[in-house]
Amino acid sequence: MRWIILMLLLLLNSVEMLPQSPWKKQASAGAAQNCTGCVLCSEDNGCVTCHHRLFLLIRRDGIRQHGVCVHTCPPGYFGARGLEVNRCTKCRSPSCESCFSRDFCMKCKEKFYLHKGQCFRQCPPGTAARPGARECQ
Repeated sequence: MRWIILMLLLLLNSVEMLPQSPWKKQASAGAAQNCTGCVLCSEDNGCVTCHHRLFLLIRRDGIRQHGVCVHTCPPGYFGARGLEVNRCTKCRSPSCESCFSRDFCMKCKEKFYLHKGQCFRQCPPGTAARPGARECQ
């Protein structure tokens, strides 16, 4: 039994000494600032994997992308929980401020009216803007 325990300890120590991939590293207290909340981080692209309760938000800047782990998704995005990763996914409509899913808006940006999960510049025929709200009824 001691021999098995000794072998397991040696195996664990040798795994810890293996070099990590040059583009990925475990996030730790000393990790770069762009790796806050990450389980796996890329020095060039930020977070690749987040802790279980956080959402991965990928911001694109031209051809570059940068991942950040967030507790809640920002306006224009909704949180989609998955088996492997929780992601912030952008609402399809650019006039949508808050959405439940990619195609179902819950709140429209200023100058737009909400009707059946979509945003319109004007309320559709047969409907009118509800007083005090940016919704059609």
